[in-house]
Amino acid sequence: MEVTTLRMSEYIVDTNLQWTIHMDVGGEKDAELPLFQVTHDIEIEPGFAEKIKYLILENPHYYPGENVTHIFSPEKDECVGKALFMVICFLKEYAEKKTGSLNHFMFGELKSEGFKLIAAADKELTVGRFKFFMNIITRKPELVKNLVLTHNPS
Repeated sequence: MEVTTLRMSEYIVDTNLQWTIHMDVGGEKDAELPLFQVTHDIEIEPGFAEKIKYLILENPHYYPGENVTHIFSPEKDECVGKALFMVICFLKEYAEKKTGSLNHFMFGELKSEGFKLIAAADKELTVGRFKFFMNIITRKPELVKNLVLTHNPS
């Protein structure tokens, strides 16, 4: 993970810039998930998506999903045809105490290689907390209750 010059304890989201994700969760009404714009360049290595796909195959509590119905930018524009995906995760008690319960992230695919963190649900997200979370989901799936990898509509 590459990060621009930034203190590990500095908040990396702008709560004034809110993305809105609509998800089909069954029933008649979509769920609405607010995420806040990440204000620093936080890139994830190119192998991240493959690692998550492998983890989905190996861990029955990691699920693929196609339930995002709409994504709206902070400017209220609908994002369609963009290479965006979401990781929505609920951790077990010990890990949740360390990272909090708002472990919902939206990533965008870079033109070069890899992925960039675009938005997150946690208003107090820091690089340190994000790195801790990423290590849990990729290296300690036994600390995860449920994880859903889902994407935007085409």
